[in-house]
Amino acid sequence: MKKKKKLLISLFALTMIFALVLSGCSGEEAQESAGEQQTIRMATTIDFKERDDGLSGLEEEYDFEFDRDALKPMQVGLSYEALDSDKVDVAVGFATDGRIAAMDLRILEDDKGFFPVYNPAPSVRKEILDEYPELESVINKLPPLLDQQTQIELNKKSDVDGQEPEKVAQDFLEENDLFVENAEEKDGPEIAVASKPWTEQLILGHMTIKLLENHGYPVEDRTSLGETAVLRPAIESGEIDLYWEYTGTTLMTTMGYEEEIIESEEAYQTVKEWDRENNNIIWLDYASANNTFCLLMKEEKAEERRIETISDLAEYINQNRD
Repeated sequence: MKKKKKLLISLFALTMIFALVLSGCSGEEAQESAGEQQTIRMATTIDFKERDDGLSGLEEEYDFEFDRDALKPMQVGLSYEALDSDKVDVAVGFATDGRIAAMDLRILEDDKGFFPVYNPAPSVRKEILDEYPELESVINKLPPLLDQQTQIELNKKSDVDGQEPEKVAQDFLEENDLFVENAEEKDGPEIAVASKPWTEQLILGHMTIKLLENHGYPVEDRTSLGETAVLRPAIESGEIDLYWEYTGTTLMTTMGYEEEIIESEEAYQTVKEWDRENNNIIWLDYASANNTFCLLMKEEKAEERRIETISDLAEYINQNRD
């Protein structure tokens, strides 16, 4: 009986020791898990990481600092996949990307207005507008229809749903009753319409081409010609006549404007006046869609941590810093 009692006591003692060991391990794992959860892992492009008006400027404006060991440089396209697969918590992206809607991502509000505006607008050689005075009113039917959510959805149809940009453009024009019947063929030079070689630009370029063709204008398709470094000299030299450019791109890249502008109307009027006076390039109306840089989080994770703005993110990082 005594031996049995001693055996039971020994078994109980071993059980308690084992439970304590497990409890200790679980506690350590929980602490590690909590630590991982508190450290914000960020996907960023190399360019954004190194630019003075990129990561360092953002941190200075919002008075916080990302953990440098938790920064993961990668191409912008890969950052969306990294967010979706929980490999990072925050990513630098573009505010009209179609994957924002498809992956249920939240754009953190830039509540201190750090990021400059990048509203797209058709830029046209004055000589072409002189040849076709009514051209401006035809093209200006497009910008009022292109708000932020609309542009995201259009990009999603191509980038996520797999539709060709040309079809997305065609459907959009039909849905908005922008086509006319039996338009008179216009006599005059071909209008060379160009674009940059990525989704949003291809959609905008094809919208313009199809709209002009439908209204009887002779058009040359130069979509996907190149980036701003190619398109800008082309429109100045008369090689092309029209393409959609972003206000922020012209301000910072072409004009070398040192002070960022965060108000859409101010940025638009600045580039419009400068191009008209210096280059005989006319900016038509701009779209309210703003393809600026932004910080993105998965909606569920942002909600869990109560992060809606970049200030909220900064506060979260500062509170959880070691």
